[in-house]
Amino acid sequence: MKKYLLMPYVFVTGFIFLFISLCPLQADEVKIKIENGIQVVYNPKNPAPLPGTPKELILKQDLCIGDEEGIEDFIFSQIRSVQVDEEENIYVLDSKEVCVKIFDRNGKHIRTFGEKGQGPGEIQSPSRMYLAPGKEIMIYDGANNRLSFYSWDGKCLREIPTGKYRFSRAIPDSEGNIITQTLVLGERFVDEIKKFDSNLNPIVTIGAIEEELTPYVLNLVTPTLNVRVMKNDNIVWGYSLKYEIFVVNPEGKTIRKIVKDYDPVKISEEEKEKLIKESFGEQGAPSGYKIECPKSYYPYYFFICGDEGRIYVRTYERDKEGNFYYDVFDSEGRYVARFSLPEIDFLYVVKKNKMYTMVWEDEKGIPVVKRYSMEWK
Repeated sequence: MKKYLLMPYVFVTGFIFLFISLCPLQADEVKIKIENGIQVVYNPKNPAPLPGTPKELILKQDLCIGDEEGIEDFIFSQIRSVQVDEEENIYVLDSKEVCVKIFDRNGKHIRTFGEKGQGPGEIQSPSRMYLAPGKEIMIYDGANNRLSFYSWDGKCLREIPTGKYRFSRAIPDSEGNIITQTLVLGERFVDEIKKFDSNLNPIVTIGAIEEELTPYVLNLVTPTLNVRVMKNDNIVWGYSLKYEIFVVNPEGKTIRKIVKDYDPVKISEEEKEKLIKESFGEQGAPSGYKIECPKSYYPYYFFICGDEGRIYVRTYERDKEGNFYYDVFDSEGRYVARFSLPEIDFLYVVKKNKMYTMVWEDEKGIPVVKRYSMEWK
């Protein structure tokens, strides 16, 4: 009799064990649905690559530019942008020195160009640099309120006034169109993702974020609006209030939304004090202002797109050494891997299986550009 009484217990125990063992597999599944005509890719907290595809990324630093003491061509004052062309030449925009320095794939200095001023061909306050079709170098100069295009040897080819538009980012696609992040200030704060033709005639508005302007309130941590352009001219953008990233085709139609589950990273009191000090110095916030700080960081800080179609997302999660984790999504929007980089490394370019980072200041207090080789396993 006792023998038969044990059977339900064994059955239930076995069922629970089977359920528990299967749950992680189910939790790590990527779910793809069509919602309102858009493909939505729901990703789990952990990477879920397809069987037989790479799932681990190994990085090894193989180049550092900027730490050569006493050599002017290799010294930076304030790195603002880093770009890499098809020959793997490296372009570095120095906003303080108001110049562009170009290096070959081995880190050898090729040339420097740029002259500070407000006249034709001169640069006043460069904030962004990208490579445009025809091996041109495009610089957004906010102070001169124009986009300036230069040849490989530093000759100014043309300048386009930006008029009423104020860009925080302007990226050319392969057809010469300009995809921008445009600020519109009024009673409300509006941040738009817009596409212009090569003469800055507006084509389409991709997305927009509106926020009310709250007087005398200072936010220590705010969500960020990000936009990048893929090699195939698809536009990728997202607002980090949610872990959602949108992929838009060149015609302006949203074709994919990438969603990821995540654990919020809480902001400790120690981190809050550090943020206050970084924002306002030792004197603290100005009197009469209210400081606001969320309980947790937002899902991610920023992302970039690699030339192979992957998206690399910098999160606020850290590894045991304090390095920040990056989530990697494949060209179909699947969460396939993650890796970490030191806090001082700011990922800028992924090209030809190499990763390029900008460092505001390294351990010696020197701005540098680093390159890492990438090995997928």
